[in-house]
Amino acid sequence: MPDANRPQVKRVPSKSERWIVLGAGVGVLLTVGAALSWSVYAHPLMALFDWSSLQVASVFATFSFCLGIGAIAGGVLHDRFGPKRAVLVGALLWGAAGIVSGVGLGRFGVWWLSLWYGVVGGVACGMMYVVPGATAARWFPEERGLANGIVLCGFGFGALVFNLIIGAFPAFTAVTNASAQIIGAREAALAAGHTLARSVAHGDVATMKAAFIVPGVVYAIVGSLCALVLHSPPPGYFVPKAAAELARERDFTPGEMLRTRAFYLVWIMLFVNATCGLALFSNAVPIYARVAGIAAAAATLAFGTISAANGIGRLLWAWLSDVIGRMPSLSLCFALEGIGLWWLARAHGQTTAAFGFAIVLLCFGGIFAIIPAIMAEFFGTRFFGEDYSFIITAASVAGLIGPLLVGGLEQIFGSLTAWLEPVAVALLLTAALPALTGRPSFQDTPARKGS
Repeated sequence: MPDANRPQVKRVPSKSERWIVLGAGVGVLLTVGAALSWSVYAHPLMALFDWSSLQVASVFATFSFCLGIGAIAGGVLHDRFGPKRAVLVGALLWGAAGIVSGVGLGRFGVWWLSLWYGVVGGVACGMMYVVPGATAARWFPEERGLANGIVLCGFGFGALVFNLIIGAFPAFTAVTNASAQIIGAREAALAAGHTLARSVAHGDVATMKAAFIVPGVVYAIVGSLCALVLHSPPPGYFVPKAAAELARERDFTPGEMLRTRAFYLVWIMLFVNATCGLALFSNAVPIYARVAGIAAAAATLAFGTISAANGIGRLLWAWLSDVIGRMPSLSLCFALEGIGLWWLARAHGQTTAAFGFAIVLLCFGGIFAIIPAIMAEFFGTRFFGEDYSFIITAASVAGLIGPLLVGGLEQIFGSLTAWLEPVAVALLLTAALPALTGRPSFQDTPARKGS
């Protein structure tokens, strides 16, 4: 007998429709995921424009913080105007951020890059990041973990695609290697009490500008095309075998969600994971080059390949969470991520460095894939866009702290890896939190009229 309280389907979607929407979501997050390749810009910016590691880190920290602001905006737009409009606005802004950043690079300084790539780009990416997951949760109520894992694979593989493409251009490879040599010479000169004269080739600056402008054009085109495909399922849509599970759910408004204990426990878990991951991504290529003992250009390509683990982990752990449960999967992810980071702190050579990075990235991506499924099951899907955007503020705050932590410790201790062991301990301790986190009951918040 039909549920009188559940709206009935006005249109029956085809079997392939939800998979087409899912594919469009992957495409959107491929463009956003390229932001995780920020570290390929780190040494060239430092060498060509005489910026400090803290200044470079501040741009990515600004980006990460503003991503959370954009996520809230994207969640509201998704719930009120639909996924198509929300992503379209984000894609155009993300493209503009790259183009304008490149045009003014070198002329206006670090504040220009912080404004356009950090603020505008961060808000745009936040809008684009939150929408595909919110849409997938509605199209796949019976396989939320797997669906979110597939969508978020795009975010993880975005860095892989970007690194492999940009690393294949000889001009950028030359700039990367030259930058590493310049920074090495500067460090040696400072250690000897001397100052090294700055020397920058005009062609190198032009190459760096193109490294922002060309991707910006691609982001705008690909993101906009994918946005046109995204749409929510018709009212009342659900898969029959999910009906019993859906009957247990209650749709929490953002205000109701913020009054539950479960929200804050999930927020803390995401914050710890994001602090680790974003700190690593902010300087991943220089760290990998240092630990593996290879040239910067070779590290760009190598890390680009290893970063596939971020995408694979999102799919693998999301699927496992459907099988063994969300909370056991989260505990395993945190424990393994902590072990991987501890390993990386002691790694030497390409093999051990690659192993440590792969373990950390597998679990970092996995946690980001499990969290959306938890949010949908704990707080429902009616207000999912807005609810999920509030949880993403954990990554926003972590993104502000993580990159600045790396940049600051590098300047103080002269080491890119000084932060690895303390964060590894934090991850291992966080592995206990999922056992304390349970689904909020209907009595946790006052019921709404008519609910």
